[in-house]
Amino acid sequence: MGKAIGIDLGTTNSCAAIVEGGKPRVITYKGGQSTIPSVFAINEKGERLVGHDAKRQAQLNPTNTVAAAKRLIGRNYHSKTIEKVKQVFTYELVEGESNEVLIKVRDQLFTLEQISAAILRKIKEVAEEALSSEVDQAVITVPAYFNDRQRQAVRAAGKLANLKVPRVLNEPTAAALAYGLGKNLNQRVAVYDLGGGTFDISVIDIKERIFEVIATGGDTFLGGVDFDDRIMQWVLEGFQKAHGIDLSYDRVAIQRIRDAAETAKIELSSVMRTRLHIPYIAKGEEGPMLDVDVELTREKLEELSADLVDRTVQTVERIFREAGTTKQQVDEVLLVGGQSRMPLVQRRVTEFMGRPPSKGVHPDEAVGIGASIMAHSLAAAATNDDVTLLDVLPMPIGINKVDGSMHVLFHKNERLPDYKTRTLTTSKDNQRSIMLKIYQGEQNICADNELLGTFVFSNIRPAPKSKVQLEVTFHIDSEGILNLTARDKQTGQTVESTLKLGKVGEEKKKEPEKKPEAAPPVAPPMPFTMPQSTLAATTGKAEPKAEPELTKTVSRAESTLTERAEAKPTEEQAAEDAWPLAETTAAPTAEASLWDKVTGWFKGLFG
Repeated sequence: MGKAIGIDLGTTNSCAAIVEGGKPRVITYKGGQSTIPSVFAINEKGERLVGHDAKRQAQLNPTNTVAAAKRLIGRNYHSKTIEKVKQVFTYELVEGESNEVLIKVRDQLFTLEQISAAILRKIKEVAEEALSSEVDQAVITVPAYFNDRQRQAVRAAGKLANLKVPRVLNEPTAAALAYGLGKNLNQRVAVYDLGGGTFDISVIDIKERIFEVIATGGDTFLGGVDFDDRIMQWVLEGFQKAHGIDLSYDRVAIQRIRDAAETAKIELSSVMRTRLHIPYIAKGEEGPMLDVDVELTREKLEELSADLVDRTVQTVERIFREAGTTKQQVDEVLLVGGQSRMPLVQRRVTEFMGRPPSKGVHPDEAVGIGASIMAHSLAAAATNDDVTLLDVLPMPIGINKVDGSMHVLFHKNERLPDYKTRTLTTSKDNQRSIMLKIYQGEQNICADNELLGTFVFSNIRPAPKSKVQLEVTFHIDSEGILNLTARDKQTGQTVESTLKLGKVGEEKKKEPEKKPEAAPPVAPPMPFTMPQSTLAATTGKAEPKAEPELTKTVSRAESTLTERAEAKPTEEQAAEDAWPLAETTAAPTAEASLWDKVTGWFKGLFG
């Protein structure tokens, strides 16, 4: 049997750790590095490169080098996030037939799972070399604010990398494990995790070997990459002002500036000023090549990125409110993630909390260390080395109502695992299938949330309308991953269900049970167009993301549809809660839409 390790699959860098002799340690590789760049590329010879090899050639091969893929995994191609990244990524994004994001590299199409699997496979290989032993399983960490589809995608990537993934673990929880295990603590901690691409904040109670998450939240589009982009934008604006040349259309120049920006940002955590010198960046009007040669001060960087840090603090305030805790009730604040090294971040957290953060964890290693502790605990089940994690749902999960708003089935910060049941009924004679759209997100309108998928319940027994009742059980496991099962209440028979990830209305002879783990057939690639000038698109500062408000109240009509988590309903309760949803969710047929026939009924139900 191979070894079990923990893997921190990061946006910019990844690392692995292992527990040996009862002590966790980060796995180091040749040259003494403890991290691997989360970068994939194909060079002009057709060779696939991962990690340091891929990052070294990125400046000369930007269109075929994939970085920060974690920001894309599990997302719908038409989401607002994808529209945003199209303007800044140097590689080509393509829409797949199931609306997923594909990446085109050297005329080859890759799913995000395949890109992530290549990085995980590289980590597995170097870990095996360092440990002189086979590695066959890993606990992989994800941002606490990842939704169901993103978590499923990470699991699929692990499987593609030939790894058994016993657990997908939230990054802040992993950091808390690294901090608290073996110390016999009785503390409430806040984990502030600002990494390369995401921000998380979790409030966690630690009682010896029990780690209970009270509340969690974050932003999957806020991290170190955004700080780099602020510097890059400043350089682009200065260069255009000095030379009249807009470099934002030049992908090679963009990659060189972004790399220099990241280096400068890191240096400014320890010095007050640094120089960005990028020779031969563009050809001048009179012939000679021009350089980027500017000085950047820490003060200027803080001016450029102050609103990003403020957004994190605003999120911390909101999550504290949701946790029902005050700053005074939090014993320690743990800073995790490379971007948390920034002096401005540490200063703002200190100002907000009224005391400095803990020095009890290593910002770059804590998540990987925690993942290795969890991997060891699962591999050593029924021994004294096990730990207990009590996690919560990061975002609400629900279905759409007739007015486009979301009826919440599972509320944010509900304890995991959890389940709810609902009863669906047919609304026309001999109806054979029902569809149900599932959404996840904190917005009131479904369209503003992530569509997790459309479940199709098929091969329903023929019967007069309303005579078939399907009891659907929505189950969320301890990792926050949703599963659905359905049975015919009259016969007790399980009803076949499949998950449609494509556009609703596209009929196929067979539907996959799960999201495919290999590259699916795709629509013809869309022609790639260069992004609009970043100078024209923005002033250099992105608008602060509106903080979603957690709905505290549920209407009386909705409350009759909300299941108690502790127990299944009685038959009388189930009958009262029966949903004649079939007409709004019936699988597409050649007939006209049935939507209008039940609009009046739904308006009466939901108000």
